[in-house]
Amino acid sequence: MKKKVLQLIGIFSAVVMLGGCTNPGTLPAGTTTEPASGITTQAEISGGAVNLSEGSGNLAELGNPTEEELGALSNASTKIMAETMKTRGEENVLISPTSIMMAFGMAENGANGETLTQMEQAANGGLSVEEMNIVMSKISAKLENANDVEWNVANSIWVKDREDLVPNKDFLNKVVSYYHSEVWKAPFDDSTVGDINGWVSNNTKGMIPGVIDDISPNAVMFLINALCFEGEWAHEYAEDDIFEGREFSNLSGSTSQVNMMCSTENKYFELGKGAGFIKNYKGNEFSFVGILPDEGVTPKEYIADLSASGEDLSEVIRNCGHEEVSVQIPEFTYDYDDELSGLFESMGMTLPFDEVRADFGGMFSPDDQGRQCMPNISRIIHKTHIEVDRKGTRAAAVTAMEMEDNCIAIEETKELILNRPFVYAIVDNETGLPVFLGCVNNMP
Repeated sequence: MKKKVLQLIGIFSAVVMLGGCTNPGTLPAGTTTEPASGITTQAEISGGAVNLSEGSGNLAELGNPTEEELGALSNASTKIMAETMKTRGEENVLISPTSIMMAFGMAENGANGETLTQMEQAANGGLSVEEMNIVMSKISAKLENANDVEWNVANSIWVKDREDLVPNKDFLNKVVSYYHSEVWKAPFDDSTVGDINGWVSNNTKGMIPGVIDDISPNAVMFLINALCFEGEWAHEYAEDDIFEGREFSNLSGSTSQVNMMCSTENKYFELGKGAGFIKNYKGNEFSFVGILPDEGVTPKEYIADLSASGEDLSEVIRNCGHEEVSVQIPEFTYDYDDELSGLFESMGMTLPFDEVRADFGGMFSPDDQGRQCMPNISRIIHKTHIEVDRKGTRAAAVTAMEMEDNCIAIEETKELILNRPFVYAIVDNETGLPVFLGCVNNMP
């Protein structure tokens, strides 16, 4: 469903967020229905009506992305995870590749030249921005049309209220058409921090209460994507399936007492230096995937090896056969946050962050005096939340991008007990793509 596109005076620069649980056209929490400076329509801010015919309209009818596209996104997901774990690999990590990719997808519509090429290679797995727009639109439609589980996806763009900042009409057309993004105009003062964080909380059902603490004086735009998920297990756990006081061996060498949820599943696979299982949520469209690395292999080492090998996780999920496996999953919950600028720079994406050479000339048009904002990415803030218990799973992710102005099978039953550091994901069964991808190294 297309969201009403508004511009709210009092919000900050461009942030990209994934997911969302708000109604179309609603104002962020904490804002009034009549902003002091009024609401500016998208037509007014873009200099004309937005043409939605170019965008996603009925893309859901076109089916899933191709196997080539799925492979590109799957490999990009594991590479981003591997790069994250280079510095955070001893912690409990959780990223949402889908959220990150949606944020980049919106921003890429305002990028040109080598700046765009670097973003396509690092964030898209080599897909062009045109391909990414369609793929992200299909994925968003698939999530929002899921049965028996709840996915909420929301995107927004926040533009600083400044005379010389004239958002490019073609850029707005694409982010509204393909990403159904809301567009808001704001003063980028302290009140905007509250408005943005209210929007984030609204669109993640309070699982992520906020994404920023401040706004850079040079910030001119935020591209934001928010994503949240709530799903119950397809087969509920009975009381005698829960074993309390079980031991979990932490990566640090200590042990923790956890509640283990025991079940028998019918999808087992081996991938790289580890083995995994697939456990469905209600509706059987989405699943929890648990992967236990081989003895002596840490999650960090496992993901690094998987990324280096180029093995396609999504293909393994899509083609997983039926084989019985006894499973134990610990109940767990945690929050995670990271700033991703350095991560993507280490992946070869340097130009988008360069104050002089970044080319986002497609985001803004010249104003009446010929001045044109030429921004660069200053921050990529990523926050996630996960709750896995006997009822099911709740998860949320936010990605905020701040732009600154410079102007096989075995017969016997397998057993996988997640009683030591492990990797997990929440995946789309049909595409095999990991919407969330994480690891548990330590239990509280």
